[in-house]
Amino acid sequence: MHKAANAYMQTKVTTTTPGHLVVLLYDGAITFLEQSKEEILAKNYAKKGILISQALDIIAELDGSLNTDKGGEIAQNLHKLYMYCNTRLLQANLKMDTGIVDEVIGILSAFRSAFSEISNNQAYQAPPKAASYYAR
Repeated sequence: MHKAANAYMQTKVTTTTPGHLVVLLYDGAITFLEQSKEEILAKNYAKKGILISQALDIIAELDGSLNTDKGGEIAQNLHKLYMYCNTRLLQANLKMDTGIVDEVIGILSAFRSAFSEISNNQAYQAPPKAASYYAR
């Protein structure tokens, strides 16, 4: 079952648009953070730390994908917000504070909604099929 789920996710990631991929990353980070809150309440601190680390990895990936040359001020502001989220999650991890985790979930959820709206409104152009290329 685990292999089938991984295969499905791999297919989903490789066949989606860049905008939808960003939405999937936000979904993953939010899911990990929701799970980390449950682990804080259950006093399973090791698992909480792993889940917050996974969310931090996703935020780092989102931050690393920013193009400050083309994105200009928007990319710079997103970078600052990602750094803020990182700082807050490190504090939440140390203080076992679900309120701080909720704050970051709120920020990421707002970004997720914005990227989802943008990616749904953009027309996706599929790359040309090999047959049409060779039919010339």
